Amino acid sequence: MARRGYRLALMARGRGSLERAAKRLREEGAREALVLPGDLRVEADVSRVVGESLRRLGGLDAVVMSYGNPSCEPCHLHEASWKDWMEAAALYLASTGTLLSLLVRENPVKASVLLVSSATYLEPMPPLVVADTVRAGLVKLARVASRAYPGKLRVNVLLLGSYDTPGARETIRRLAERVGAPAGELWEREVVARSPLGRTGDPERLGELAACILEGPDYLSGAAILVDGLMTPCSP
Repeated sequence: MARRGYRLALMARGRGSLERAAKRLREEGAREALVLPGDLRVEADVSRVVGESLRRLGGLDAVVMSYGNPSCEPCHLHEASWKDWMEAAALYLASTGTLLSLLVRENPVKASVLLVSSATYLEPMPPLVVADTVRAGLVKLARVASRAYPGKLRVNVLLLGSYDTPGARETIRRLAERVGAPAGELWEREVVARSPLGRTGDPERLGELAACILEGPDYLSGAAILVDGLMTPCSP
């Protein structure tokens, strides 16, 4: 979106990381890159950041929501606490529902929204049970919101396979510690080898796809789109 000359508003918890990202995005072509620190798990932060973005940009044409994992993961069902489930519900569903509601009520233009989720919700992994089961609701939420407010929202979901990100590496590192296996070996077996293509996805190409979907036709709405390198045996 930066390369397309958009004005951007960036939200994440760390101001330092946001400042570095904003600088890079301006160099890539963004006309503006606002730094708005906030936590998706906190209602007041979501409302404040959306409100500030609308005030300073005049309206939001496109929104991308990308989520981390709950703090406890990797953890199995018998290890997850009430607090862990509530954190996941806030991170994935409450934050998204709140944002969509604000866009319906306050955004002066129709917004194209892209929710970045995971294909693993189709076949939840035991160590990721909290994230995989809770974020399953994003697909339904995208469909319901798009149908209920076709003049205000166009919401789609990307269901990703394996990408080599710091978060993914950290999850594998924690899991490797728990099972007593080398992290590199576990990465190859549990991440790379799950795709028949024998590799992880390319973040650059994913960015290009996301931009195309955001700018795509209204007829593509409420959809769940698999981008998983054939990792999932059956489509949703």
